[in-house]
Amino acid sequence: MQRTAHHLLLLLAVLFILSACTSGGGAGAPTQPPAGNATTPTQPPAGNATTPTQLPSAASPAPTQAPVAAGPINPRTSEPCAVLNAEAMAGIVGSSLITTVPLKSGFILTCSYEFGDQKRIDFEMDLLNPGKEAYDRVIASQATSGATVEPVNLGDVAAVKERSGDVSLYMVVNGWYAVLYGYGIERQTVIDIGRLLTDRVIAFTPTSLGDLVPTPVPQPGTLIGMEVVIETPKEMAGVTTLESLKIVSIAGFAMCSSTPLADPFIVTFIAPPGQDPPTPVGSFSLVVNGGVTVNQPTPARIDVGLGRSDAAEMRGGEGTVIVAADGKSGTFEAGQIKGRWTCTVSE
Repeated sequence: MQRTAHHLLLLLAVLFILSACTSGGGAGAPTQPPAGNATTPTQPPAGNATTPTQLPSAASPAPTQAPVAAGPINPRTSEPCAVLNAEAMAGIVGSSLITTVPLKSGFILTCSYEFGDQKRIDFEMDLLNPGKEAYDRVIASQATSGATVEPVNLGDVAAVKERSGDVSLYMVVNGWYAVLYGYGIERQTVIDIGRLLTDRVIAFTPTSLGDLVPTPVPQPGTLIGMEVVIETPKEMAGVTTLESLKIVSIAGFAMCSSTPLADPFIVTFIAPPGQDPPTPVGSFSLVVNGGVTVNQPTPARIDVGLGRSDAAEMRGGEGTVIVAADGKSGTFEAGQIKGRWTCTVSE
């Protein structure tokens, strides 16, 4: 069966609150990104939305300019919106820059640039993983989902995808993996903006997650690890972890009931909106109402979203789960969908 992913997100939000009251497991609400460079920045729409954000009226504050850094740029130490030259971007787009919204969370750097004429560019860069490795994983995921990507002569390697008028440019430049998403902007314009990186960023050097993200001391009962394995059907098969989703330090995108006494009993993850998940599955939800009987089949609702979490093709339905005695692992089945999960919480 298919439904829009937005219904699932609303359901998960409600269940998240209920579960927090009963199980004590899971993660908290996501933190707000830092303010942008505009006097009153406009939060861009989540995910790969096809309708650009409504721009400010003529009475809005004067347009702002993103910071411009000269010479080779180190993305790990730069302001997110200074990695690309915003002034040069505006010249390529052919519209004035309205506002920028920066965010650096964990090892992902992002900046959203809004221009006149309802045009927008979202920029993302991986600060941790070697570019070619990250690129190959994403391209393989696109192929598995049936998407068509076309090679582009840019940087170390690059490919472009078009969908419903939106453009995604995946690229490796000087060893860094980066993505540009264009809304209301032509394919060649997005590619030309991508070329701005070729002589702007320094060469990639390996680093560790600990160097990029300070390791917090988790509170007892905090979800610190999750593995969801879908065995069948073939188009969904894969192993998803919090680390592969890059949401280790982003609260609110995953939760796991850590006791069989939880009612409702929930296991769920949602890949960050607007990003291609590492496997075909962008969202997963397992919900049991009325409690579970350990080591025995228990009726459950199982929903799996293929593709990006904010535009997923939903599959699943009523099925059964078998929860282990500790409540932190088990198996699930709904029609052709079969798999297992394991959650790890801090002691």
